[in-house]
This record gives sequence, C-alpha cells and structure tokens, in this order.
Amino acid sequence: MKIIRSAFKGWFRGIAAAAAAAAWIAAPVQASAASEPAAAAAVYAAGGAYAAGSFEEAASIVYGVMKQAYGTSVTVNYTGDTSDLAKQLDKLFKQVGSKDDYMRFVLKKMSWSWTSTRNQASITFKMEYWETAEQSEYVRKTAKEAVDSLVKPGMTDRQLVKAIHDWVIGRFAYDYSLSSHSAYDGLAKGGSTVCQGYALMTQRMLEAAGFDSRIVYGDSKGSKHVWNLVKLGDSWLHLDTTLDEGGAAKPGTAYLLVSDDAISKDHSWVRSEYPAARG
Repeated sequence: MKIIRSAFKGWFRGIAAAAAAAAWIAAPVQASAASEPAAAAAVYAAGGAYAAGSFEEAASIVYGVMKQAYGTSVTVNYTGDTSDLAKQLDKLFKQVGSKDDYMRFVLKKMSWSWTSTRNQASITFKMEYWETAEQSEYVRKTAKEAVDSLVKPGMTDRQLVKAIHDWVIGRFAYDYSLSSHSAYDGLAKGGSTVCQGYALMTQRMLEAAGFDSRIVYGDSKGSKHVWNLVKLGDSWLHLDTTLDEGGAAKPGTAYLLVSDDAISKDHSWVRSEYPAARG
C-alpha cells in the first residue's frame, strides 16, 4: 500500500511573480475546452466515487466534477497498471487543464492522494478555485450584457474586438498588491485584478461575441503572464488587455490584434501549444 500527496496551487502572483502550478499551465492545450466531446458529458457529483479503467477516463471524471458548479472533491477508483502512478497523475492533471481555458485559470489549487496495489488505486482529488460558481456565472452574464451593449449596426469583427479590448481596459485596473486573480475580482472588488483576471474577462467577452478564442500562458518582460488569442476569419491574432492598460480615456493598442512575430518582441510562449498567429 502506498500513500502520496501532491499539490499544485497559486497559479500566479501577477506579472511580477512566477506560477507555482506550472504543471498544469504548461500542459498541451491545442484543443479548445469548449469542444469537450458529448461522450464525456456524464454528470459526476462532487464527493462521489467513480470507477475508471484508464487515466483518460479518470481525467474526464475529475473534469466532470469541476464542471458541476466547481466541485471540490472526487474519488476515482482506478483499475489497471499502477507501476508509474505518479507520472500518470501528472499527465492526468494536464489533461484536465487542457479541456477548458477558463477553468484552467480559475483553478487555485488541485491536490491528490492515493492508496494503491499493483493493479488498483483509490485516488482522491481536492480542488479550490479563485471564483465560486455563482461568481463565474456573474462574469458570464456581465460579459454577455457588455457585448450586447457594444455591438453596433455595421460593425466589423475587428471593431467589435477592439470595443471588447477597450471595455476591459476601461473597467479594470491592475492590482499591484497581487492579491486579486479573477475576472470577478475585477468586476466586483474595486475593479482591480492581475493579468489572469484581465485575460479571463476578455475570454468570456470574446466567447459571448461568438469568437473562437484562447487564453495564452507564457512570459512577458521577464515575468509569467497570460493574454488572449482570437480568431478573425481564418486568422488568429493576439491581444493583451493587461499591457494595453491605460484607463478608459486612453486604452493602448500596441498589443491589439497582432501577430506572433509582433508580440514576440516582449512575449514568449510554447508556440506549438497554440494556433499560429500570422497576421
């Protein structure tokens, strides 16, 4: 019998600090989370125990619990080879993170413990979040209302993305205390949050406007950072609402709808994990 505990927490402490949860943040994320297959849409209740015959099935169970109003715990009873269990659980953690960009960055901490024999393991996962389910729903509702107010007759996609970019900059202020990490914090707690909150809000607004979009994890100016990608027509382009911050009266545009080459002057990321933005 073996018992091990592992924890990943504290995604960022803003632009000025590194991420502690690099294992998930660095996960391969080619597929957007919104495309989770219908076959994986079974309902899993928080606090329940479920059987899994593969680590892919186990990842779907954990993700399913998280999708149910940000479930905070689940036990997976796995049957199969457990000889490399620690490595497989690291992979499972990354698989869960690759399913949903918003949830990937609203997760504050995931920890797990297990007992095992050669062919079986009982693994208990526990999760904490930067937002409650109700707060995330408030973000989604606010994003939809804001986008509806921004859409004008004859507006092009580029104009709508710029309007979203400017709205986020006008509504949010950067939290230099590095204590607020969510979109909800930016909306309801004095209007301040770190880059994580900016990118989460931008993501929800781009989704509300019907755009394919991603949240990008990487580095900027020597610090860990997140920003967004959006698809316009057949092309992907970057936008960084945090670094274009200038207030409602003077939002910047240096990082609005730019290519990989343009933004790579002071941003870096694992390009193979995201769509290419060629401009």
